[in-house]
Amino acid sequence: MVRRFLSVTVVLLACTAVTVALADGAQRRRKPATHSVTISGMQFTPSTVTVRAGDTVVWINKDIVAHTATSSAGSFDSRVIPPEKSWKFTFKAKGNNSYVCTYHPTMKGVVTVQ
Repeated sequence: MVRRFLSVTVVLLACTAVTVALADGAQRRRKPATHSVTISGMQFTPSTVTVRAGDTVVWINKDIVAHTATSSAGSFDSRVIPPEKSWKFTFKAKGNNSYVCTYHPTMKGVVTVQ
């Protein structure tokens, strides 16, 4: 009887450990997401985006003039994004990434990478 109790206990503990390992592994294998920022009316919408490391942000220019998405710190620069075109960037490092349109410096945004 004692031997059977010990066997059942060991099996239950082993199952618990596997469940924790699977749950932890699932978090590390999260698929990267894609987030969109629309450029329209001389503004970035949304102006603030929060993403995870490995995610991609796509800027879609719906305005009638060209724009840029240029990092204030120099970590990314779309160069020109013509009307009806887009540009994407994958963020790898955590932190806040302020950016502007170099043609229209009043247009500002932030990508926060967690």
